[in-house]
Amino acid sequence: MINAQGRKLAGMIEDIMCYFGSQGEEEDCCGEKISAAEFRSLSATMRSDVCTMQDIARSASVTKSGATRIIARLEEKGLVYREQNQRDGRICCVSLTEEGKALFNRIEDRLTNKILAILAVMEPAIRDILLISLDTFLQMAQKLANKKG
Repeated sequence: MINAQGRKLAGMIEDIMCYFGSQGEEEDCCGEKISAAEFRSLSATMRSDVCTMQDIARSASVTKSGATRIIARLEEKGLVYREQNQRDGRICCVSLTEEGKALFNRIEDRLTNKILAILAVMEPAIRDILLISLDTFLQMAQKLANKKG
């Protein structure tokens, strides 16, 4: 039973990622000229007060050198800038430029609007169940990931 549920959930997550994912048909993120890994890097930077290259690597699921290449591309596009950490000069921090913040917000708004349209036609009790269930599922996934790491 749990095996069948796991397979069904894996398929559902794949479908959700396909529908709500940030990849466009031409591998651009939401019609913008950035990749999904670049979008995840912008997202990590936007959601963190201090975002290191290690944070970028974790968020984009790449190595530290892969994160460095992603950030170099984003710098060339004028979306981020790097600076040394004030407390520890060995640490490189990444911040969004105003253009980077605007781009991130445009993409996030498009994704949010897709979700809002679906939530609007759902029964309120079902919306609550969905949010509670997904939150619990994500917490358990993070807990297991932290045990391994």
